[in-house]
Amino acid sequence: MYDLTGQNSIWGRIEFMVFQKLKKPIYFMGICAFCAFSYVPAAFADDPFMNIQSLSEANVKKFIEHTTDITTGNSQKVSQDKIEEYLDTHLEDGARFSSVMQYNIPGMPQQKAKLSLDKDGFMDSVKKGAEKIEGYETLVEIKEMKIASNKEKAFVKTVSTEYASMPVPTDTGDVEDVPIEGVSECTQILSLNSGVIQMFSAKCVTDINFLEY
Repeated sequence: MYDLTGQNSIWGRIEFMVFQKLKKPIYFMGICAFCAFSYVPAAFADDPFMNIQSLSEANVKKFIEHTTDITTGNSQKVSQDKIEEYLDTHLEDGARFSSVMQYNIPGMPQQKAKLSLDKDGFMDSVKKGAEKIEGYETLVEIKEMKIASNKEKAFVKTVSTEYASMPVPTDTGDVEDVPIEGVSECTQILSLNSGVIQMFSAKCVTDINFLEY
């Protein structure tokens, strides 16, 4: 059990790291709220999300499942150039992402932060974010999906649960790995543009819990 009291407690140090602008590890979990997208092939020559005639529940679900590994850094066999190429293809130029993150640190009031990204900001965050936390894994569940009558837009609601650990320095100079759980509810809009499935927008609310053990 962690010491919960005093400014030098583990939670005091986390509070300092999170709320004094050293919160990149936690922002990555907020960013990955948008990642309701799992396995991407090592080569994109046969990209299954191009030359699409119309959106369907099947190809939208496949698109969401195919993209999680790219945005969370789990696709180890894909080069950074290929990842950037994939995202550049499958994010609209005007794509927008927003997230409200609610931090829950034991013994402290809940704190909130807001994150808004455009396409370039999202791609840059995916590139850098996976290096900031350890043992990251995510589970994504599609809760609701609606395909527009013209078959060119899809509205998807997802719930994702993320697990990771964040190294926090102690007052003795050691490092303690603090387990983190994030639960995100997202509403996303996908579109079909010239036969290519793309992400148009995502709005998420993420509860980030620092766990005791």
